[in-house]
Amino acid sequence: MTGIKIFYRNNLITGIEAKNHSGYASAGNDIICAAVSALMQALLFGLNEVAGIDIKNFDEYIVNPDIPIIKVVWPEKICNDDRILILVKTIAGALKIIASENSGYIKITEVNL
Repeated sequence: MTGIKIFYRNNLITGIEAKNHSGYASAGNDIICAAVSALMQALLFGLNEVAGIDIKNFDEYIVNPDIPIIKVVWPEKICNDDRILILVKTIAGALKIIASENSGYIKITEVNL
């Protein structure tokens, strides 16, 4: 099962983690994992390339396809940045939709830090 964690501080999203394969199909054929991975890669690209925010200096930045895991947690001081808010709410919302339609394969946990 793919675990998605959405991290919050003071009611603002401060990070997202996606970990493990969903088990929907074998690795390389799993459309649920592909959807989650595409959204997480879009988040990283959007933050770094579109918004111009250097994600390598974030509180946590992990990409490891062997586990698999993609995790990014940014400093609280930039949570109100409109560039981050729009992108993050879009990605988190899309992940929640995928999870609601595939509850046996994805679990979303909201974590208050």
